[in-house]
Amino acid sequence: MSINEKSGVRSYDRLILTIAVTIGYCQPRVSTREQILEAAWELYSDRGFEDVSVRDVTTAAGVNLASVSYHFGGKEGLMQETVKRCMNPINSYRIQLLEQAIAKYGGAEKLPLRSILEAFMRPLVMPEECGVQSGLMLRLVARYLIESDYAIPSVSRDLYTEAFQIFVKTLLVRLPHLTPETLVKHIVFASGSVVYYHGLGKLALQLSRSSSSDDELNTDEVDREQMLSDVIEFAMHGFGGDTHGAVDA
Repeated sequence: MSINEKSGVRSYDRLILTIAVTIGYCQPRVSTREQILEAAWELYSDRGFEDVSVRDVTTAAGVNLASVSYHFGGKEGLMQETVKRCMNPINSYRIQLLEQAIAKYGGAEKLPLRSILEAFMRPLVMPEECGVQSGLMLRLVARYLIESDYAIPSVSRDLYTEAFQIFVKTLLVRLPHLTPETLVKHIVFASGSVVYYHGLGKLALQLSRSSSSDDELNTDEVDREQMLSDVIEFAMHGFGGDTHGAVDA
């Protein structure tokens, strides 16, 4: 086979591969780093951070054990990267929702308190909307509650701080009689109610009912939209808003 013929065959092979990838017959190769992160994400969501070993992750990802050290410096680095993938989308989504609400109402001074709270709470109630699994989010919160001195990745801490500052600044426009420190506390209280409801809401609702049928208890699911509405209504009282008035409806 001549050089020109070989070159033509290679070009033809590349063309076929490109077409296959484009129409979905063949997927481009996922990097080892991404394979590890995807496996860790699933395992941490299902079993928690402490119950998953590096070997569990590499086995699920189909990569060698040393690759975690190479890409992340070890288990702690891998967990830090997973934390970023959980926290960053939630806080970015909060800021996005707030900006959309401000644009909708034509300025922060016209923004209802209810809309501010929804922008902050919705990513917690429905983290799947920004690509975060609720199971992983709850396990992450639990880890920070157990290990309060655990270091948050700097990029996540900065975004978390930015989100809080933006929301406090916006809330001050509506609630100028409250101090920034008081507003931060109220935000934390309201966020805590969401996390607690996520974890124990279903059980509490089941136990509060007179029926004790196992089948009935196992099929009940928490309505997320209703949960969001209830949490906002609850938080409105804490912030001193009028839950029935036209201004905050």
